[in-house]
Amino acid sequence: MNYVKVVFLKEVGAFVGSDGKIYGPYSPGDEAIIPEEDAKALALEGAAARIGGYIIEQGKTPPPYERRGALKTVLSSPFLLLWIGFALIIIGFIIMSFSAISPQGFIWIFPLPPIPISGPEAILLAVLPIAIVLIMFVVFMYLMLRH
Repeated sequence: MNYVKVVFLKEVGAFVGSDGKIYGPYSPGDEAIIPEEDAKALALEGAAARIGGYIIEQGKTPPPYERRGALKTVLSSPFLLLWIGFALIIIGFIIMSFSAISPQGFIWIFPLPPIPISGPEAILLAVLPIAIVLIMFVVFMYLMLRH
C-alpha cells in the first residue's frame, strides 16, 4: 500500500480509506498522509493536491505489537525451562529443609545456626526461607516478562 502526502483545498469530511482506516475530517490547508488511491480520487474532485511529490511505501514489516508478541513466543521456551528448573530446585530445597528437622527438636537451615524448636513452627521455619526466595523469583520473572 502506497501513501502520499496531500494538502486539502476544500472541506473534506471523514472517510474510510482504501486501507480500511478512517481519515478526516479535514479543513482547507490541512496536510495529511493518506493512501495513494484516495489521494488520486480527491485530486480528481479538486479537494486535495499532492505535495512533495514522493510516495511513502508501507513495508511488509508487522506493527510493533505483533513483533513483540512474536518475540514473546520465541522467548517462552527458555523461560518455561527456567521455571521448571527453578521449581525443581525449590522442591529439592523444601525436601532438604524437612530433613533438617531432627527428632531432638533442632532445625538447621543452612547457613543459619541450628535452632532449638519443635512442632508446626519447625515446618514453618523450614519452608519460610524457600517461600521468600520463590516470591522474589516470581516477582523478578513478572518484571522481566511484562515489558
